[in-house]
Amino acid sequence: MVLKDIISWNTIIMAYAIHGFGRISIDLFCEMRGNGFQPNSSTFVSILLACSVAGLVNEGWEYYNSMKKDYGINPGIEHYGCMLDLLGRSGNLDLAKHFIEEMPLVPTARIWGSLLAAGRNNRNIELAELAAKQILALEHNNTGCYVLLANMYAEAGEWEDVERIKCLMKKEGLEKTIGCSMVEINSKTYRFINQDRSHVETNMIYDVLDIILRKIGEDVYVHSVTKFRPLEMAKRRANSPACHSVRLAICFSLISTTIGNPVLVKKNTRICEDCHTAAKKISETTRREIIVGDSKVFHHFRDGRCSCGDYW
Repeated sequence: MVLKDIISWNTIIMAYAIHGFGRISIDLFCEMRGNGFQPNSSTFVSILLACSVAGLVNEGWEYYNSMKKDYGINPGIEHYGCMLDLLGRSGNLDLAKHFIEEMPLVPTARIWGSLLAAGRNNRNIELAELAAKQILALEHNNTGCYVLLANMYAEAGEWEDVERIKCLMKKEGLEKTIGCSMVEINSKTYRFINQDRSHVETNMIYDVLDIILRKIGEDVYVHSVTKFRPLEMAKRRANSPACHSVRLAICFSLISTTIGNPVLVKKNTRICEDCHTAAKKISETTRREIIVGDSKVFHHFRDGRCSCGDYW
């Protein structure tokens, strides 16, 4: 660009942040200042997000404190949200809770949502329940809050609480968002859900998935029930992550795009830990770059590693 302004700098800093390249965002921030540009409130949202995505706790505190001290910028609700994400994702739960209590602004559902996610990621049900209570007091129809809480109870084996959450959702008329993954091939968009068998290339997709799973060490047969596979076996595998939408989308992209080109998948919910691990292995096995943009960040899988550094 011949002429760069603060908006273009903020945009590229944010872009690298949401793609998991926090360190590059920081380098660009330093370059921006070296070129005589003063950061504004939006700049600090971008750089704090970069620190959160990359798990750079010390750097995050430095930039947060620098806002007021060096530039006279009072933190807004977006900055507090980024700091809470940073503290929660790094496991500093007590500090995150104290941070909310000391905020000069009234916490929003988004703020409490960061604490809920921190409790979920660190398997702290008590903290998650505290955050969920605050969220539902502000937004009684927050579907994501109910679903996250139910998942935590399920992981802990507290099935009575799972049923209680389901009853509350039914009472409020809420339904869980159906996770899906999308790919665009030759200007046409293809959508996949978990266990999807509606695609015209379904047999080929599952053949490729079978081969890939064996190559990455997941010896799971994913085809539908046949005379060689009893119904009971199929039922046990119905909830397996082996057939999650993101894996189906990746396999379809692998057989539908030119060898060597990157694979791009867009997902409307957060990628699960099992699929994140699988995508790393698939990128290494196939020697293809796989990019998955989920509800939080873009994950660039290459040579068995992810740009998020397994921190998302």
